[in-house]
Amino acid sequence: MNERAKKLSILVAVGIAVNVALAFTKLHVGLRSNSLTILLDATNSFLDVLTGIVTLVAFLIALRPHKNEFGYGRAEYLAGFIVSAVTVVFGGLFFARSLNRMAMPEPVWFGWQNCVLISVTIPVKIAMGFIYRYFDKKYSSKALKAIAFDSFLDAMITTTSLISFTVSSKVDYAVDAVVGLVLSVFVVIVGLKMVADNVKVIVVGDKFSDKKELVVVVCKMHGLDVDGVTFHDYGTNETACVVKVFYDGTIYDFDETAEEVKKELLEKANVKAEIVPKVKRD
Repeated sequence: MNERAKKLSILVAVGIAVNVALAFTKLHVGLRSNSLTILLDATNSFLDVLTGIVTLVAFLIALRPHKNEFGYGRAEYLAGFIVSAVTVVFGGLFFARSLNRMAMPEPVWFGWQNCVLISVTIPVKIAMGFIYRYFDKKYSSKALKAIAFDSFLDAMITTTSLISFTVSSKVDYAVDAVVGLVLSVFVVIVGLKMVADNVKVIVVGDKFSDKKELVVVVCKMHGLDVDGVTFHDYGTNETACVVKVFYDGTIYDFDETAEEVKKELLEKANVKAEIVPKVKRD
């Protein structure tokens, strides 16, 4: 767990540094051009820095010495929720600011240099998204999954902002305000879906259906008839379960069998199991 948290902490720290550079680049272009969508895109990048810091703190918490054997893995779930909540808040602010710009249109000053600067940030965010997604698949992190999705969302927002910025120079209308409204509604909807998913994980825990099937299969392979399985989610890769089984052999034989089952479940499913014997059914 510590080695995993160390690697993910380094990854997120690098991501924070990149997002800081992207945020200031977009802010520079937004202020020079007076483009609403680019300014809001810059704000979104600064929020990415904030959510990155939250995620980094979650991984650093997992590195802290702890008295209980399962540690602080659920901090990742909280980080994923915060990233999702920030996405919803940003979408709401984006919507309000777009309405204001539509009511009081302002000129946008186009420039090819600004276009190039903004264009460069798009492939950077896409690359970050794929990198986060790769490490999410490798280490199964709810927090990384959230910021990976957010990176792809940012790339889409920046692309739309760039199109809006270019069109605004050709059309005498508050194009950036209209685009801002559409984007903000989309961001809020996606953000709410992410919030719902993360709240479910925090309250209920991760899905255990596949692991439950494996527990039953492994127990049967060792001659144990499963009466019930209860899972406890302590964070990514920190899952425990209590397995109640029927067994009519001797205690010595049971202890030996239980140890074999526990070892196999830890190797195959990364589940720390406690095997509890019950009286054999007639």
